[in-house]
Amino acid sequence: MHDSPGKIFARFACAFMVFALATAAAVAQSSASNPNEAPATGQQSATGSQPAVGQTSADNEWLAKTSNLYFSSAKAGLAGFSCEIHPDWRALFASANKGGEVAANSAYLDQLNKVKVRMHARMKGGSTVEWLVDSSDGKPPSDDAGGVIDSMHQTVQQILEGFMQFWSPFMEVTVVPPKADGLEITHGPTSHTIHAVQGTTELTEIFNNKLVLEHFNVALAGTSIKLSPTFEPTPQGLLVKSFAAEIMPAGATPEQMQKMQVRVDYQTVNNQKIPGQLNMEISGAGNFNFAFEGCTTEAN
Repeated sequence: MHDSPGKIFARFACAFMVFALATAAAVAQSSASNPNEAPATGQQSATGSQPAVGQTSADNEWLAKTSNLYFSSAKAGLAGFSCEIHPDWRALFASANKGGEVAANSAYLDQLNKVKVRMHARMKGGSTVEWLVDSSDGKPPSDDAGGVIDSMHQTVQQILEGFMQFWSPFMEVTVVPPKADGLEITHGPTSHTIHAVQGTTELTEIFNNKLVLEHFNVALAGTSIKLSPTFEPTPQGLLVKSFAAEIMPAGATPEQMQKMQVRVDYQTVNNQKIPGQLNMEISGAGNFNFAFEGCTTEAN
């Protein structure tokens, strides 16, 4: 027996939020050092030994060099943007029905087509999503006995807000820590590694010899997330394009690993790079597509 669409959407939203929150927590932890403060006396690196002053200085230079290679929305002056969001409702239901056909006159689609979704995205956090029902006949929407519409509301909101939580740090280049204090940084002939541990969070970042980030791995309270981003070159630096993620919840077996693919196609609004299309694919759930239209931007 297949799960109902509502259950599948809820499960997807839960997995995506774990992914987003763990990534955001790791970014916050890796960037926790205050660049305006010197490390406390006796502060140690993640390995437990205190790095030499020369080593720390060299690592700080390496971090600055690496950071400068990437597109930075902060340097571009982007504080946020607002867009009308158009989910592909029919594709969402087809995914939930394991690829089954969804009638164009479906009662669910009729209700969802009355919904206006608007996102107010903020690069430094605090993004919000509006869900407004437009009933042109003056009557309230049909009853949602199965809770599918309500589940879709919660899922769309969690997906979009979660997307901002893990995408914006890559756009703001906060995935590259500003200082080496408290980090273990190793340099090899083919790769460079940043490792940090704080409380129950462990972060490992691996860059290739061209300083392109290839792996961003997070362990958070027993949950493991392995993230592989890709970037496209632009005149302003490397712009994050897609993510492949493997999510292993705490206590899960290898067979329960969740795999996710996220792709962002950009548009230019007021000379700013913001999402135009967002595609997400999760194993066992299907494809989720969102179009960003009628956008405005907010400057720093």
